[in-house]
Amino acid sequence: MQYLAAPVLYVGITQASLCDRLEADTRTSNLPATLFFAMTAMPAIIAWVSPQVASLKRNLMLCYSISAVMLATLAVTLLLPLPNSVKLAMVILQGGVSGAVMPAAIAFLWEVIGRGSAESKRGLALSLAFGLGPILAVVGSFAQTALLGGTLFGWKFSGAEYPWNFVVLFGAGAPVMAVAAYLSRWFVVLPVEHELEREPLSDVLPLLIGVPMMFASVALLHFASVRSNEMFRFAGYGAAAVALVAIVYYFRSLLSQRVLLLATVVTILVYAVNGSPSNMNLYSQSALGDSPEKYAGLQNMLRFGFKAVAGGFLGWMLTRTNPRAGILATATICLASQIWAMLVTGPWYLAAFVIFGAGELIGVYSPNYMVSASKTNDLRRTMAFATMLMVPAAPAGYLYGAIVDFVKSHKLTALGLTPESLGFRASFLASSVLILCGIVVAVSLLPKKPRQE
Repeated sequence: MQYLAAPVLYVGITQASLCDRLEADTRTSNLPATLFFAMTAMPAIIAWVSPQVASLKRNLMLCYSISAVMLATLAVTLLLPLPNSVKLAMVILQGGVSGAVMPAAIAFLWEVIGRGSAESKRGLALSLAFGLGPILAVVGSFAQTALLGGTLFGWKFSGAEYPWNFVVLFGAGAPVMAVAAYLSRWFVVLPVEHELEREPLSDVLPLLIGVPMMFASVALLHFASVRSNEMFRFAGYGAAAVALVAIVYYFRSLLSQRVLLLATVVTILVYAVNGSPSNMNLYSQSALGDSPEKYAGLQNMLRFGFKAVAGGFLGWMLTRTNPRAGILATATICLASQIWAMLVTGPWYLAAFVIFGAGELIGVYSPNYMVSASKTNDLRRTMAFATMLMVPAAPAGYLYGAIVDFVKSHKLTALGLTPESLGFRASFLASSVLILCGIVVAVSLLPKKPRQE
């Protein structure tokens, strides 16, 4: 069900094209994805509020239900005669809510896998889930193309009129998530002999300070850009520093383990690529010669379609290699997607989304490495932490948008490129550098098999 609603739950391409339709600049169009990743800190708080294994199914149902309500609310908002600024705020909010509840749901699903399957069998499970699952995302992306318009393998779709095209697209995700909430009650979770107790408030205080400060830093830095106010900018940097110190202190028991610390560094560097799809979509006007929304459905279809193929292959590879191989394979593919986007225009530019779809599975194989490195009693905290690693990568999307706006506003040119084309290519280069650094650390320092005894 998550994959069927992927065009609206995988915050980035669709939201960026909607923001573009609502006349937002590049930075603002990247905000839904930025807030999505910033809000992925919530699983850590949920893990503290509800640490019991017996609460897994209930928590899953709540996450999917909240997502359904948010999608329905956004659809109604788009239909009402409200200012674009209000609609933009709701699009950004939907990105944030999705960032809070969907990674939390995934963390709970990972806990089910970690508690209920042997490492040797996990590759088969991942192959099925992430090989067959993306096929539903392809179906959803096909529907997106029919609604938004565009050409798909020679078929031309005129699309529905705005705002009905986006209203139906987001509104259709609500019942899909409602079905996911219902199906969650059928999980079989074996009871444990001793349930985990909630940590005292004093022990979790650094987390409760760090998460709000991290949200504040995103908001302050955006206000600084919009209003050209340096006071907001410095306040944003200060809030980010406080958030970093507080969150690192809270997870110090995990970060004191060398393998998990190194895996954390690698994951943050490679996860920076997750901020790129919004810019990859917005670049469609320059690279493909038509509006981003006309290509959003096709780009998602290519992205998820190849993810299905790659998911099956990478799962098979994991059964015959080691956890580090999954990280290296997906990180290398991520790097290839950014290099392709930077160098290619015309119809072949779309291949960047094919490549990115496979590389995006870094979000599967990095947590798998951490599950393999984690002690059984630390599984929930480890997975909450692994999910939170999207948080320090969150500013990357906003950074990429800021690079484009900076180059455009200063009318910079090079190599015969327009300021817009140069700005987007510079953002892809920045993403490539971060990924390459992650690969170097993984190859040189990460052990192949990190299993804790």
